[in-house]
Amino acid sequence: MYRDLFMTNQQRKKVHFFKQMEDYPAGEYSVHTLSQKFNSSYPPFLQMLQELDDSLRKLNEAPLLIEPSKVYWESDSSRSNTFLIEQVKNSIPYRFLLTSLFYPEKNLKDFSKEIFVSESTILRRLHPLMDHLAKCNIRINFSKMELTGREAVIRLVYIKTLWAASLGEDINFSPLSFEKEEALLNEIHSLLPSHLHPKLARLMLCVNRLRNEQKNYLGEAPFEDLLFSQTKPLLEHYFSGLLDSRIQIRRNIEFLNYLFYYYPYCVKNDGQILNPLMLYYAKNIEERDPLCLAIDAFHRYCSKELLQDTLNEQEEKLLLDNIARTFLNYSIQKNEIPLLFETGNKEQFLQSELYTQLYPAIRKTVRKLSRRKQLEWLATVDASISKTLCLSLLPHFTVTDEKVQVGIVAIPNYLYLQQVVKFLSNLSFIDIVFQPQADEPIDLFITTFKELLPANTNDYYLINILNADYQSDLLPRLLTIQNNKRFV
Repeated sequence: MYRDLFMTNQQRKKVHFFKQMEDYPAGEYSVHTLSQKFNSSYPPFLQMLQELDDSLRKLNEAPLLIEPSKVYWESDSSRSNTFLIEQVKNSIPYRFLLTSLFYPEKNLKDFSKEIFVSESTILRRLHPLMDHLAKCNIRINFSKMELTGREAVIRLVYIKTLWAASLGEDINFSPLSFEKEEALLNEIHSLLPSHLHPKLARLMLCVNRLRNEQKNYLGEAPFEDLLFSQTKPLLEHYFSGLLDSRIQIRRNIEFLNYLFYYYPYCVKNDGQILNPLMLYYAKNIEERDPLCLAIDAFHRYCSKELLQDTLNEQEEKLLLDNIARTFLNYSIQKNEIPLLFETGNKEQFLQSELYTQLYPAIRKTVRKLSRRKQLEWLATVDASISKTLCLSLLPHFTVTDEKVQVGIVAIPNYLYLQQVVKFLSNLSFIDIVFQPQADEPIDLFITTFKELLPANTNDYYLINILNADYQSDLLPRLLTIQNNKRFV
């Protein structure tokens, strides 16, 4: 997963331990027994648990060690998620990226002194992230602590990283204040899609502002006509107060609209909000644009050949929406791109029997499309885009009365969010409310982090990033709520 790129081997072992323990029932376990079950030597295993225990205590989370050589385990989604996030936040690569964004005047020597770590150690810790970003045509200038490449993609790297590590909260450590961005967000909030969490929208605005202030300007957009009339006047007014160049004002309006409406994946079509991505797609289909014709062909293949016309109208729209989103995102630089598709653990999806069956068929279709004129670039990313398309398709293969009102608050991991929505949709007594307002009567909120919930929310369920098998816990809870509503 993306967060792995920031962690040391020891940190990854700790996260892996949490994940393995999710299969164990609550209770006491000897360290010796666990070390044998996990095929680990006793001394390093005990040391890892002691370090993990210290970390949990510092986070004010329930510790593991109840005796020097005895563990008490009980699955706790909040503790697991908090621990995972903290590993990224304290990592050298994350602090390196944050420093490069907030203090571009600093160099590696300054940073090395600041964190009391040698330059060679910093370079060694950065290698996995550097290799990953290189696939997206982003290079890290080590000594100057700067990212080089297409500016739009660099901004995506910062957005994805800050969202994965802190849900955008660490942007507040920037020397800039963001009152203007918060005022703009208040104005455009009602125009934004429901799957875009306000914290993510704020992060997008703030990263954009920082890069503009540092005179790192956007190049020409690969798309045309991305402007969305309802947001354009507000964005134009905002950028006119920050930028002198009319060209940069136009490019920044295009980029923000791309971030809001084209970049994040969705799990539900907003009937009350126009979908600019679909308007753009329909317009370019009429004009016989090669990429949009390929999107149309791929959608028809998935709908008719793979899914055998089993989707209803809304599901068809969602399928087309996310297929178009994937192709358009990859086409930005005709290469890999730091998608906000998922930042969590996707191994269980990649190892599923369905994925194994789907992936070869999807990759074969992408390769056929790459033979079309102006689409040769698909051949260079066929493995990566096929994986993304395959993962986005998986949730569509689930077959489809006092109502329980369940509020879905944007889960950062698209794959888990899509699975949760499909699971809930199969329960006839559930009404799903996306991004519920404070005054809506919600029986249970579902998210991954408490920080994303509305203020004063008491009844909620946290999806555990390290354990996607939530059905066994969630279903009884929903049935209990339903029974309580019946007999009040």
